[in-house]
Amino acid sequence: MRTIKFRGKVLHRKSHQKNEWVYGMPTIFRDGRTAIRWQCSEKAKDPEAWKTQSVEPETLGQFTGAYDRNGKEIYEGDIVFAKSAGEYKKCLVVYAEHSCNFILHTKIGPWYIHGEIDSMLEVIGNIHDNPELINYDSFPSLTWESKPLEVSITIKPKKKQ
Repeated sequence: MRTIKFRGKVLHRKSHQKNEWVYGMPTIFRDGRTAIRWQCSEKAKDPEAWKTQSVEPETLGQFTGAYDRNGKEIYEGDIVFAKSAGEYKKCLVVYAEHSCNFILHTKIGPWYIHGEIDSMLEVIGNIHDNPELINYDSFPSLTWESKPLEVSITIKPKKKQ
């Protein structure tokens, strides 16, 4: 079964340190604030079983479902070393909307993430904590725009009985 979860960098200090990452499901409030929500107890119906933390919207990234060769989870926005033809190349993990999957963006083009490639990857950082690891001149077709997750919700009024 596929694990669906996200991470985001803490926006306000609450129970977490600023610049710390939290993991769970994204929540976007009506006023536009973005948060990560996670269950911290097995009692799902208990209001105290859930925690919510505001995060920086541009840092919101989804878990790809893949792990690097050290067992570390790989997220959208991570920078990885990928082994190809005996040498390592620096790649950026991005979501490709046209193919609905995660890819490794390299200066020579995209590589698709799949089970056989996991053992050839090593996470070395991410674009939010380590922007200096990526030389955007090496990625001519890549433009990274920090956009919050866009969600459209339609609320239908209840019918009068």
